[in-house]
Amino acid sequence: MNEVIRIKVADMPKTSTVIAGSHTLMRRALVALLREARPGWNCEDVEGIDELRDRISASSPTLVLIDLRLCGVDGLRQLRLAFPHTTFVVLSDQDDRTAILACLEAGAQGYILKSTSPDQFIRALETILTGGLFAPASLSGMPIHPPVAAQTSEFKMSPALLHLPVLSHLTERQRHVFDLLAEGCATKTIARRLDLAVGTVKVHLAAIYRTLGASSRLEALAKAHRAHAAA
Repeated sequence: MNEVIRIKVADMPKTSTVIAGSHTLMRRALVALLREARPGWNCEDVEGIDELRDRISASSPTLVLIDLRLCGVDGLRQLRLAFPHTTFVVLSDQDDRTAILACLEAGAQGYILKSTSPDQFIRALETILTGGLFAPASLSGMPIHPPVAAQTSEFKMSPALLHLPVLSHLTERQRHVFDLLAEGCATKTIARRLDLAVGTVKVHLAAIYRTLGASSRLEALAKAHRAHAAA
C-alpha cells in the first residue's frame, strides 16, 4: 500500500501527539524527529498504559503513537473505545499481515513499522492526519488469481446513499467497495470483483467503517440507511 498524500509539513493541521512505549530511547527519538520535521509540534511521551490514559483524558491529543508491545490488539481496541475521538497509530516490528489487519480492524488509523525511514515515517503521518489509512506495503499482497478485470463502468453507485455528506469523503475505490458491500457481497467476492487482494479490501472496509463510525458491515449499512432516511 504505502500510498501517501504529499503535502507540505507546514500545511498539516495543528497537532498534539503522545508517544507511548516502554523503550525510552525510541520514544525520545520520535519526539525529536517530529519536532525537527515540524517546529512547534506539541509532542510528549509516556511509558505505560495507565499514564497514557491519564494523559489522553487530561490533554485530548490529536494523535497517539503506541508501541504494539505495550498494548496488544485487545488493549488497542479498549483504548479506541474509551477515546473514540483520538487517532491511534501502531508502531511495531511485526511485518505480519494478520497483526496489521487485526490492528486496523481494532481501530488503528495506521500501522508503521519501526524499520521505516524517517522520511517515510513523516509521510505516513501526513497521510493519517489528512484522513487516510497507512499500512506497510506487505499488506497489499499479490493480485488474486485468476485476475478479474475491474471495469468501473459495471459498478453503479447508489446515488442516494453516496451523496450523503458522511460518504462524500470516500475515495472512488472505497465507493466501489461500499456499493458491493451494500449488495451483500462477502469480502472475497468484493476482492474478486474489483481484482484486489483480500487484505486490501479489508483496509478499504476499515476506512469505510471509520468514516461511518461503525465497527461492522451491518452497522455501517444501518448507519448509512439511517442517515439517508433522515436526509
